[in-house]
Amino acid sequence: MSEAKWVIRRILFVYLTTTGIFLLIFFSLWYEKLYNELVRSKTLPLVDIHRTVVLTMVNAKYIPASELCSDISVISSVKFAISDGKNLLCSSLSFDIEDFNLSKSNRGIYKDRAFFVAPMDTSNYYINTQEDNFSYVQEKIIENGQLRTFIEGEFVGNELSMIRLKVFSSALLSFILIALISYLLIKIALKPLESRIKMLNSFIKDFTHEINTPLSVILLSIERLEQQLKDIDKVKFNRMKLAAKTLSQTYSDLVFYTFPQSMDSEDENIKLKDMIEERLEYFKLFFEQKKLTVTSELDENSHIFANRSKINKLFDNLISNAIKYNKKGGFIDIRLKDNTLSIKDSGCGMNEKDIQKIFDRYTRFNKDQGGFGIGLNLVKSICKDYNIQINCLSEPQKGSEFKLNWS
Repeated sequence: MSEAKWVIRRILFVYLTTTGIFLLIFFSLWYEKLYNELVRSKTLPLVDIHRTVVLTMVNAKYIPASELCSDISVISSVKFAISDGKNLLCSSLSFDIEDFNLSKSNRGIYKDRAFFVAPMDTSNYYINTQEDNFSYVQEKIIENGQLRTFIEGEFVGNELSMIRLKVFSSALLSFILIALISYLLIKIALKPLESRIKMLNSFIKDFTHEINTPLSVILLSIERLEQQLKDIDKVKFNRMKLAAKTLSQTYSDLVFYTFPQSMDSEDENIKLKDMIEERLEYFKLFFEQKKLTVTSELDENSHIFANRSKINKLFDNLISNAIKYNKKGGFIDIRLKDNTLSIKDSGCGMNEKDIQKIFDRYTRFNKDQGGFGIGLNLVKSICKDYNIQINCLSEPQKGSEFKLNWS
């Protein structure tokens, strides 16, 4: 993913997340408003029905409540229930309200039907709840004489579904529209940045291409001079050779980091012992320059299935760092066994705080040693590609050790 696309996606993610939260709050309030309007319009007639039921029950107080409830329902087509707050005295509802809380006066929608609940003020009246018409036992239902009526209204499932559909579709369309507008605005705003990045990438590509030829000529010329000239100043010649190799290594890192797609992408089974010995030979002059003692114990049977160029780059950066940050006359110890590689040096080391940042891009703790701070970031990237676990153990002035494990 290009840098510009990454920036666009991050900005869009943050913006749309916050926008989505505000839209959710807004449309939730709108849904609540529409819901309350529906409840108000559908329960308004139920208030009059409640009054009628109360008056009828009071006027016929000597008729058993269950019988009277049934008579009112048949005559008026009204569906209602009466409760004493704990038990239903009678019910002609089309659904069960055993679990419904009738302790408070309210109105709303229950099981897709409008309802109205209110107290039946019977403080001065008694209602016969006995089925035995001969006993006529008059019982006060509760201490203050209040019952509660549940009035069932009309079916509002379709209207409620339409409200939900309206709110959801409006929210979705609003979010999509805002997302499209945001994307277009961000694209317009970041177009100059994207253009600059493309120009920079083009420049780096052309630059690396142009520098490759003279660099190859320098390295080849140094090798031929070493073979042809006998009376050559070894010290000066080795300095030239080291400078050329350092430049070659920096060029290789730059190309690998900027244009990873240009590298060979085929994986193969690599015998690591041969590869590490080859890279140690490449760095031989660097070891000699700093008078480093290199010891190695390499297992013949350690292999890894990966891209050869990438694993080469991984070893080169780890060994290069072990040289770069080592002290003169120090040591480098390399051990390979059972799919575990350890590269230990006697360098300046790091504290715990610095260890947490060493794999970050452009991180450098010793600017005197040069470099761009991308080597260990490349190492981390390659390890991630092949599920290699990499850890760093280090103490200030006691050196560092990088351990790699893979399956």
